[in-house]
Amino acid sequence: MLNQKTKKTFYFILYLIGVIAGLSVTLLATWGDLEAAFYGFDRVGGSRMSSLSCPILMSDNETSSFSIKINNSLDRNLAPSVKIDISAPSAPISSYESVLLLPGESKKLEWQIGPENIDLGRFIFARVWTYAAYPQPDREGTCGIVIYPFQISGKILTSILVALSLFGTGIGLYGLKQSGSLEGSGMKTSRYNLVAIIMFVGLINSFIGIWLIGVLVLAVSLLLGVISAGFSVKL
Repeated sequence: MLNQKTKKTFYFILYLIGVIAGLSVTLLATWGDLEAAFYGFDRVGGSRMSSLSCPILMSDNETSSFSIKINNSLDRNLAPSVKIDISAPSAPISSYESVLLLPGESKKLEWQIGPENIDLGRFIFARVWTYAAYPQPDREGTCGIVIYPFQISGKILTSILVALSLFGTGIGLYGLKQSGSLEGSGMKTSRYNLVAIIMFVGLINSFIGIWLIGVLVLAVSLLLGVISAGFSVKL
């Protein structure tokens, strides 16, 4: 049976692995989306397209897809035009689609991406623009996917990191509290809980795609890490 100190060490390592896995997902998602925001797509401005969904990670020989959802909440037909820009080594590839939406109808539009879309050595970028169709305004969304050389699916790798993050942080934090590592130190307990909450916010934002929030999460996490380094960890 593990002694008390070994248990505390085990749960702390589990907690640390969870936090690192979660912040790694946030870092990669933020990095890709930040690069996409300054990539060579035309900029005309528009409301943020919240329905844009892109992978966070992809292998360098993998084919995947990104998508948007558009809906018609009016009592008449709506026919918005959609422009799609996808990165490529020479110049972005552009295409246009016209979509007919019946009253109350929603549609998911999806486009494939693969190795031919890799640019800057390690990214795939996508931009979707829906032109205004009264009363709906212009909407724009961009995303960046980080490319890695390992032969494992991006969805699988992302799922592994997310699972490590949630289970590692959750079980580690619970174990630390149960083993008494956080007793007698309200400040320490608050720091551990705060880091877990910030990590969780960053994880959620990784799938929402607001890179500014990702930057703030990483900055606050770094600040907390520097502050915590000034305290000894009592195991």
